[in-house]
Amino acid sequence: MHSILRGALLQVGGLASVGCLLSCNSVLGLNKLSIESAVGSDAAVITPVGCTTNAECTTHATLVAANDPANADAGSVGKVPAICLEGSCVTLTSQDCTTVTGDYENDMAIVIGSLFATQGTTATQNIPRQQSATLAIEEINAAGGIPTTTAGTARPLVMVSCNTSVDLTRAANHLVNDVKVPAIVGPNTSQDTLDVSNNVTIKAGVAVLSPSAVAASISDLIDNDLTWLMIPSDNQRAQLMIKNINDLETTLKAQRGLTSVKLSIIYRSDALGVGTQTSMNALTINQAPLASPINAGSATGNVHIDPYDVKATDYSPILTKEVAFAPDIVVLAGTAESVTKVLSPLEQQWTGTNRPYYYLIDPSKGPELLAAVTGNDDLRMRVRGTGTKPGADSLAVSNTFSIDFSVRYGSSPTASGTGPSYDAAYSIAYALAATKDLPVTGANIAKGLRKLAGGSVTINTGTQDLLSAFSSLAAGQNVNGIGTYCPLDWDDSGSVKGGTIEMWCIGTQGTAAVFQSSGLTFDIKTQTYAGSYVQCM
Repeated sequence: MHSILRGALLQVGGLASVGCLLSCNSVLGLNKLSIESAVGSDAAVITPVGCTTNAECTTHATLVAANDPANADAGSVGKVPAICLEGSCVTLTSQDCTTVTGDYENDMAIVIGSLFATQGTTATQNIPRQQSATLAIEEINAAGGIPTTTAGTARPLVMVSCNTSVDLTRAANHLVNDVKVPAIVGPNTSQDTLDVSNNVTIKAGVAVLSPSAVAASISDLIDNDLTWLMIPSDNQRAQLMIKNINDLETTLKAQRGLTSVKLSIIYRSDALGVGTQTSMNALTINQAPLASPINAGSATGNVHIDPYDVKATDYSPILTKEVAFAPDIVVLAGTAESVTKVLSPLEQQWTGTNRPYYYLIDPSKGPELLAAVTGNDDLRMRVRGTGTKPGADSLAVSNTFSIDFSVRYGSSPTASGTGPSYDAAYSIAYALAATKDLPVTGANIAKGLRKLAGGSVTINTGTQDLLSAFSSLAAGQNVNGIGTYCPLDWDDSGSVKGGTIEMWCIGTQGTAAVFQSSGLTFDIKTQTYAGSYVQCM
C-alpha cells in the first residue's frame, strides 16, 4: 500500500525528493510542539489530489518520506509536517525551514514564519532570537491560542522557523509562496530586511517585523505598511554616540596632549553599515564638520571612512591602512565580523603608542566581543557601544522574559534582539486577536498592530497579561502595549516612537567579561539625556 501511495504521489513534477523533507527528532507535547528536520527539499506540494485536513496531508507527507530511497541512510523518519492549503497538501518544512512549533495538524491553525541566520558567524546571536520567538508561540498556545468569532473556540499559532544563512530568498519564498504565511518575525539584518521586503513580502502582502534591523532606510520603503522595526533605528541612536565621541575627544586631547584626534569609521557595505555611517554625518569633530578638509574632506584629513565587503576573505588592505593611520577612535558598524575581522586583527597588528578606543553597535554585541576582551583589561576598557535597553516602563517585562527564557532554554537571553523577537511574535498574536473578524492577511495584521497603542489598559508582553490583551483587542479596544524594550507603538512608517538608548561597556564578573550599562542614556521620545558615562570595571 505504501509503495502504491508513493508511486501516485511522486507523479507530481519535482516530487522525487519530497521524502527528504524532514526527519523528526523532537516532539515536545501539544502546546510545545516543535519538530526539527535533519533533511529537506524545496518541494512543497506533495499530492495532486484534493485534501480536507492537515492531518491527512501530514500522513501523506510522512508516507512519502518513509518510502523515499533517499532517506535510507537518514535513520527513522518521523512525522513530516504538512497542511491542507487551498485544496492541496503543502509541506511546512524545506531545506532551509526545518523547525515547526505548534499544533500544525489542527485545521484552524494560523501559520507564521521566522527568518534568522542560524548558521555561520552570527548564529550565536540568531539562535536565541529564533528561540525567543518560538517561546512566545508556545506561551500563546498554552493560553489557548488566538481568539475567534466563535465563542469558546481559539486558533493555535504555528511557527515555521527558517535559516537564511544559505539562501535568504529561497527561505523567504518557501514561507511566502509555498506556505503563504501572513507574517514573518525577522530577518535579523537591515540588508536582509530590505531585500526580503523588496523582493518577496511586499508584493505578496506579508507583514515583516524585524527584531534587530536598525537601518533608517527601512522606514522609507513603499511597503503598504507591511515592514516594521521593533527597536530604534540608527538615526534615532546616533545622537548618543555622537555626544559620547565628543566627550571622549575632549578627554583624549587632554590625556594625550593632542590638538586634534584621528577618527576612523569602518562599516560593512550594506544597509546596516551604511545606515550607521550615514548617521555619523552629523558629527562635529576637531571643531569642524565631519566633511570639512581638516577631517574627512581631504586625503590628509583626520578622519578615515572605509567600507568593507562582509563576504571578503582578505581584510588586510583596511588593516594595513588603519595601522599606518593610527586613529585615536574607531567606529565599527557591523556584526560579529567587525570584531573578528577588524577589531581583533587591528589590535594584534598595532604598532603605535596610543591604542584606539572602539565604538560598536548592538549587532556586534555578542560572545565574539566578550571573547576578544577576556583577559585583556586594557582592550576591554577601550570598548564601548550604543544599544537599546529596557526603558522604565519595560524593565519588569524584560526581567520576566529573561526568567522565562532561562527556564525554557537553560541560559540567559544576552544576545541583542532576543527580547524584541519575543515581542514581535506577541505583537502578531495581538494583531490577529484585534482583527479576528477579518481574513488572516498581512494587511489586516498591520491594522491590528495599530491597535497596540493609545488604549487605557496597559498590556505587558508575556503570559501574565495575554488573556486580558486578547479580551480587550477582541472587543475592538485599543491597548497600551509594553514590550521588553519599548512600547509597542509605531509611527506611520513602521518605526518605533519610543525607546531608551544607552552607552554600554564591558565589565567583569569574576573572570568573565559581561556587558553592562555605563549609566549614560538617551530617551528617544523626549529627546533627553540622563546620567553620565562611567567606565565598567
